[in-house]
Amino acid sequence: MSINVRQIEVEDKSSWLKLYLSYLKFYESQASESSTGLLWDRLTKSEPEIHGLVAVSNGEVVGIAHFHYQLSTWSDTLHCYLEDLYVAEDARGKGAASSLIAAVQDLAIQNKCSELFWITKESNTVAKKLYEQVATLSDFVRYEKKLN
Repeated sequence: MSINVRQIEVEDKSSWLKLYLSYLKFYESQASESSTGLLWDRLTKSEPEIHGLVAVSNGEVVGIAHFHYQLSTWSDTLHCYLEDLYVAEDARGKGAASSLIAAVQDLAIQNKCSELFWITKESNTVAKKLYEQVATLSDFVRYEKKLN
């Protein structure tokens, strides 16, 4: 399977939406139509607020990655947060996820980021196998407090 990674395009909306909704389902979550529309707008602006990449195989979008840059209080460089990464089930294990991560890494380096990071659920054992090959597991623990 040959994988091409490129920036998301307006024409990708239906393929993107299918993968994004599958991603949310995987994490037992749901997005409202308004928040999904807002994300799409943020991804496809001429100067995106959130950056999006797609992995394409045989002309079909098989994977998505959403990421953004953030300031750091610990350095004078940006950090890159890979917020969402998802590959269609029938395309897994064929290089799409690692290609997306590599492309995000390249863009983070081009933007002079000093760190690329992401999180996943402890139970996501399939993804963790890949992540442990391409990155170092942090000893930081994430806490959350819902505000509404």
